[in-house]
Amino acid sequence: MKSHRLFCNACDREVSVMITDAPLLDGQATLHDEEVICLEIGSKCTGNLCPLGALEPNAMVARLVRNGLPLDGLRTLRSVCPSCRRETEMVLYGGGRAACTECGSPARWTVDHAEPLS
Repeated sequence: MKSHRLFCNACDREVSVMITDAPLLDGQATLHDEEVICLEIGSKCTGNLCPLGALEPNAMVARLVRNGLPLDGLRTLRSVCPSCRRETEMVLYGGGRAACTECGSPARWTVDHAEPLS
């Protein structure tokens, strides 16, 4: 994988991305080409297509997980995924959206309550 900084139109700034390696062998259609993976999914992600990877943010999270990249720097919380029903890390991104780090499914997230500091 190669690390790069690219300009993101959605964030209006440069972001860190990884570009996966292309398969070494010619193969069937199930082989993936090189993929762009944004490492800075966040509050500016609107849920529409990412201008860098042409994917929704939840699909970008699935790429992160599939390629074994760390979630460092991403806003996450531990929760039960409404799709796979497992307790996992959910990556939070814009507009109250989240994506499961195990199945990649999108979800809405809200804060139920806040605890006072002691």
